[in-house]
Amino acid sequence: MAILGIVGSLLPSIANLALISIPINEAKIAFNRMFEFTSIEKEKEEGVSIDEIKSVSLTNLSFRFAGRSELFSNVNIKIEKGKLTAIVGESGSGKSTIGQILQRFYNFEKGTITVNNKYQLSKIELQSYRKLIGVVPQGIIIFNGNVIDNILLGATETTENIISFLTEYGFEAYFNQLPQGLATIVGEEGINLSWGQKQIIALARVLYKKPQFLILDEATSAMDRNTENFSMALLDKIKPNCAIFFISHRLNTLKKIADTIYVLENGTLSTTGNHEELMETTNFYSEYWQD
Repeated sequence: MAILGIVGSLLPSIANLALISIPINEAKIAFNRMFEFTSIEKEKEEGVSIDEIKSVSLTNLSFRFAGRSELFSNVNIKIEKGKLTAIVGESGSGKSTIGQILQRFYNFEKGTITVNNKYQLSKIELQSYRKLIGVVPQGIIIFNGNVIDNILLGATETTENIISFLTEYGFEAYFNQLPQGLATIVGEEGINLSWGQKQIIALARVLYKKPQFLILDEATSAMDRNTENFSMALLDKIKPNCAIFFISHRLNTLKKIADTIYVLENGTLSTTGNHEELMETTNFYSEYWQD
């Protein structure tokens, strides 16, 4: 009985010792993330100032995350004003990473990125470059405030001008469906929005900026068919004044609007062309339409 009593008294302590490993492992992960953050080099901000983007060319681009195998190599992509350039491929193939490289969030390992057939991307003044680009990322953030607040993001604009913009681009019909229209409170303190509704707000937000280079990362992935058709028609409308880079795995949206489609698979670009040209060979894109 004495032995059983001793064992019974020790069990809670043994259990606590076993649980110690959990916070230790969590602390190790947090430390590693802090180390990665503090080791990030400061962005290079100085460089040549530009006031327009006519083209962006990726030549023999290769990339790997630190300590990992090469994600992709020998990537050659030409993005031009007046055209919608798309890239497709399996999840994890590196499509979104290319979009982040184009935003200068990551440094690539090999190759070059040239803007306007003249300037190396790394040699351009960071602020002047980012002023000219617009991005709809996969992870859309909706802030506490009304719909207009989430479009302007702190910019000063008259109510008449913002309504004129929304009407011109066709957004007003979508926002009028909300309980209080443009005055509807969204974010954590407001109504729950579907992911498709968030994407519409994000699209209005980026187009209000009137970018010359637009990067869209799965920007229509959660939209219903009518909303997606509206969005694609809108991209076709702005295309003459904007270079568009469209990252997507919803291939049906690209058939009519994409001027050039790049197929990223097995760590490189396997083929490129428009819909008709890609359907002539066996690749990730054509296999989708044959299923």
